[in-house]
Amino acid sequence: MKWKDNKNFMPNVTGERSKRAVDLKTFPSFSGLDGCVLDAMMRHAVVYRLKRRELLYQQGEEAHSIYVIQQGGVRLIEHTSDGQQVNIKVYGTGDLLGLLSISGSYPHPSSAEAIDDTQVIGISGDTMRQLIGCHPVLGLWIVDLLVNHVHHAHSRIRHLVAERVEQRLARGLLHYCEKFGHRVDDDFVSIDITLSQQDMADFSGTTLETVNRTLKAWEDKGYIRRARQHIDVLNCSALAQLVEERPYLMQG
Repeated sequence: MKWKDNKNFMPNVTGERSKRAVDLKTFPSFSGLDGCVLDAMMRHAVVYRLKRRELLYQQGEEAHSIYVIQQGGVRLIEHTSDGQQVNIKVYGTGDLLGLLSISGSYPHPSSAEAIDDTQVIGISGDTMRQLIGCHPVLGLWIVDLLVNHVHHAHSRIRHLVAERVEQRLARGLLHYCEKFGHRVDDDFVSIDITLSQQDMADFSGTTLETVNRTLKAWEDKGYIRRARQHIDVLNCSALAQLVEERPYLMQG
C-alpha cells in the first residue's frame, strides 16, 4: 500500500505547528495497541500549540483529522440558531476527538476551543484509514473508543434531563477534577485550568446566577474554595454524595 504524502498535512487549526517528537505510548488510551502500531501512528503525527480560547476547529468546518490532547484541555462548544452557547464536552490529556474523520469528511457539529494553553496531536483521517488496512486491531480500537463516546453522550443527556441543577453542578465539578485536577490530599483536589462560573453554567445547562448562588452555598459549607477563575474542591465526598442522591424524574 502506497502512503499519501503527509508533509503538507495541516488541520484546520490556527495554532503553531511543532516538529517536536510525539510519544503516544505515555497515554493510557493507547495501552491496548502494540509498539509497531503506535510507531506507525507517531510517524504521521504532528503537534500543534493553541493559546487559551483559541479554536482547534470551528462549527461547520470540514473534519478530516483525529486529535489527541497532549497537554492542557479542549471543550466542545455548540452555538444554537438563537445564539445560545452549549458546552457539550471537555477533553483532557490523553483524550481523543474527531474519530469519525476516518470514515470521510463531514462538517463539525461543534467548535473545539482550548481551555488553557494546550498542545494537540493531529493525525489525518486518511492516514488512520490506511493504517487500519495494515493493522486491523487499530480498527477495533477505534470502534471501542466510538462506543465509549456514545455511552458518554447518552449519560450526558440523561443527567441534563433527570438531575437537579445542584446535582449537575456537583457532577460537573467532579468531572473537571478527574480531567484536570491534582490531588492535594485524600479529599482535596485543585482544578488546574482556568474555570469560570460561566464555564460551569454552560457545562451544566443552567444560569450564571444559579451557579453563583450554589457555589457560594458550597463555599460556606467548606466543600469548595473559589478564586478568580479557579476552584479548589475541598470535599469531593460531599459533592459525590450530592450526585448520588435520587434524581428528580419528569412526570409524563
